Amino acid sequence: MGTTMPDRRRIIKGIAVSSGIVVGRTHLVLPGDISVAEVVVPANEVPREIAALKKAVDDTVGDLRRLRSSAGKNASGPVTKIFDALLLIADDQDFVGKVVDEISTRRRNAGFVYNAMVQQVTDPLKTSKDQYMRQMAGEVDAVARRVLSHLSGFGQVSKLKFPSNTVLVGKSFAPGETLGYRNRKAAGLVVGEGGRNSHMALIARSVMMPVVVVDENWAQIPHDCPIIIDGTAGCVIVHPSDNDIADYQSKSKKVGLALATRIKSLTRIPPCTSDGVDITVMANLELPGPADDILSSQRIPVGLYRTEFLYLESDQFPDEDQQYEQYLQIAEKFEDTTVILRTFDLGADKVRTGDFVPHEDNPALGWRGIRMMLEMDAVFRTQIRAMLRASVHKNLRILLPMISDLTEVDKARKMITQVMAELRQSKKPFDPDIQVGVMIEVPAAALMADQLAPKVDFFSIGTNDLTQYTMSVDRNSTRALDLYNPLHPAVLTLMKITIDAAHLHKIPVSICGEIAGDPAALPLFIGMGVREFSMGPAKIFDICRLVNRIDSREALSMTNSIMAGLSTASVKRKLESFAAALEK
Repeated sequence: MGTTMPDRRRIIKGIAVSSGIVVGRTHLVLPGDISVAEVVVPANEVPREIAALKKAVDDTVGDLRRLRSSAGKNASGPVTKIFDALLLIADDQDFVGKVVDEISTRRRNAGFVYNAMVQQVTDPLKTSKDQYMRQMAGEVDAVARRVLSHLSGFGQVSKLKFPSNTVLVGKSFAPGETLGYRNRKAAGLVVGEGGRNSHMALIARSVMMPVVVVDENWAQIPHDCPIIIDGTAGCVIVHPSDNDIADYQSKSKKVGLALATRIKSLTRIPPCTSDGVDITVMANLELPGPADDILSSQRIPVGLYRTEFLYLESDQFPDEDQQYEQYLQIAEKFEDTTVILRTFDLGADKVRTGDFVPHEDNPALGWRGIRMMLEMDAVFRTQIRAMLRASVHKNLRILLPMISDLTEVDKARKMITQVMAELRQSKKPFDPDIQVGVMIEVPAAALMADQLAPKVDFFSIGTNDLTQYTMSVDRNSTRALDLYNPLHPAVLTLMKITIDAAHLHKIPVSICGEIAGDPAALPLFIGMGVREFSMGPAKIFDICRLVNRIDSREALSMTNSIMAGLSTASVKRKLESFAAALEK
């Protein structure tokens, strides 16, 4: 018997960081550990080493300023502040002065001294339990690599463009590297480290660059091999089959740069089911970026605008005027539709621990969201005041995250009422009828939906966290990914309780988790009575087109059958059967 070559095709499941699809080839970027040889320098060459160091620092500052300018043009205003922080690192004259003194005293080459002193700073940060400190170490290293690149004469290499559809694979990428690689036409990233809230992720999403985090699996992906990355599903296929390539090339035409063309081709917004039921399709947004113009031009509402970017860009809470300017710009951009602004949903996994945030081994179950804001009432009042001041166009709504108890709603609404009174007294205009809603993302909130509904103006079901907490599976876990299933009967039951309570009390209810953009699940939720869905912009076109083919009465019949059976297998089977019928 003959032998056959083993199938090299491999699927790696990871964390979806920035949506989009790339079918291309890999370019391996080695880990950022820096090694520079030590050279004894004659006394008469010390001034030349010092001059070379200062020029390398100046060139690096110039690089970062150009990247900052590029960020302002291609990404969003808040992203530029990330580069402001990198510029402070690069242009730290106190540190440069210490390096110069060390070069003069030890008579060693500039690259070796500079690198050694950088490592003295970053080594303790790299082993810190504080996620912010570890991220900072990576950003200092990224700046150091630029300085050393200029010192060694290889600074021009970074200006070379990559071949079309190049996917960079590496352990980590700093903010400047991410935007720099995007400017060099890299199409996507597969990364070993970094979460959805890292600076790398913020920049990638703002420039619509697909990214998947695959943990240690990045090291097993070879250089210059065929690859597919799906930044929406968090999936990577190494050595894909011809069928994979054909399938994803078809899918890729529906996302990314084609987003504007596809959304503008929609003939009716909001879309309507085949039996005449309007379905509101909205967008989830992370921070201002190029998708805003596309969405606002088509009057597509924003069902979830995450405001955490205002903290993450500078690792501190911005003052009232800074927030007001951002919220007002958002309100004006979407003046012909509505925007739901979620108050800060921060925890120990996102913020710099130390002065006000203790280290937590499991921050998802700790001090985060509304819990943090109610205790940090000055920060919360500042944000509410800024949101209210920006509400003069009467198209903003406020969303409270991580609600798990009635008293949290009472306290938050009391603060909002107090801030309104302060604004009236100071004669500052605002929308006195602004709607306030709550995220239903904790099982306790779903089970108490009937008591919560009379206290708020709308519900927004956050299926990502609701699934995580119901199934006891970290939403970012790769090993337990199969257990993270928003269509599990327990999750569906909690959703149905929430939807029924909203209908009973006549308040709107939307779904704003990842499942909102899942075509297979859409008929189920329409059958449950959901009429508002908020999703990533790349999914809007397909969902709108699908809505037109669904009969809500048939969806209701199918949903009743699913809820009566309540087994994961039957849910999947009936959804597949319904989808097959739609294709006929």
